[in-house]
Amino acid sequence: MTRSGFFSVDSLRGVWVLVVDADPHGRQTLVEILSYCGALVTPLASPDEALSVMRQVKPDVLVVTLAQSGDLAFIRLVRALKPEEGGVVPAIAVGAAGSPSDETVRSRGFQAYLRKPLDPWALCRVVSELVTMR
Repeated sequence: MTRSGFFSVDSLRGVWVLVVDADPHGRQTLVEILSYCGALVTPLASPDEALSVMRQVKPDVLVVTLAQSGDLAFIRLVRALKPEEGGVVPAIAVGAAGSPSDETVRSRGFQAYLRKPLDPWALCRVVSELVTMR
């Protein structure tokens, strides 16, 4: 794993990230990376859970692991929400080898796309960039 820039333990302080990953191990890994950089993280196992949470409160960033073909449809549902319900929340897709192309993922409504194996510093950097762009 290459390190593309160190992020301090508080570089994402106050940033609330909603992590959606059906795989418990993958979900926990994302939580640990983002928490290390100071983010407040809510891990969820399914897109349905994420939509339910987003109807209550709006996260700063959404991180979604693309494990199934339906995961790309999830972002379309997010983008259909009203802005105050999270419809404009920046979203990062995380995909494995063989996942859809970068153009496909971005055209569906994600602002960034990271492939596995995931560089933890790249994830923290992208979250930081998306939050500061808002």
